[in-house]
Amino acid sequence: MRITRWILTGLLAAALLVNAIIHFRLAAPFDAITGTVASQGDLFRLQAVVNIAAIGLVLVARRRWADALALVIAAGGAALIIVTVLVPLDLTALGLPLLFEPSWYQDKVTALVAQLLAALAAGALLALRPRRPRPSRGADTAAAAS
Repeated sequence: MRITRWILTGLLAAALLVNAIIHFRLAAPFDAITGTVASQGDLFRLQAVVNIAAIGLVLVARRRWADALALVIAAGGAALIIVTVLVPLDLTALGLPLLFEPSWYQDKVTALVAQLLAALAAGALLALRPRRPRPSRGADTAAAAS
């Protein structure tokens, strides 16, 4: 079971790293799509940094909450790719650009696959990590009474 967790952690880290590299590489061309607060290139850089931070948390913390956070980041990134291919996502009220790119190209497909793999690995890690037992309230009350 321990080897399985190491393999899943490695897969999760590698997939998030691939996604981060793609987002860093694509950021500059997307700087032209601007909002009043940030450009789409800035959002790509933010996505890359968040992916790298998630890698660090999963590797250092080795806890369920870190796996859950990585799952949210990866699944959210994958969902954002899919949504922005299908419909315009108007974030201009937040000072962000309109996100809509209805085409598929190699980097986008690779980023989507990487995020889906990361989400699957994070979900599997969550399922495999043992839960820490919570002390029951009755035990605390009994201990305090003695």
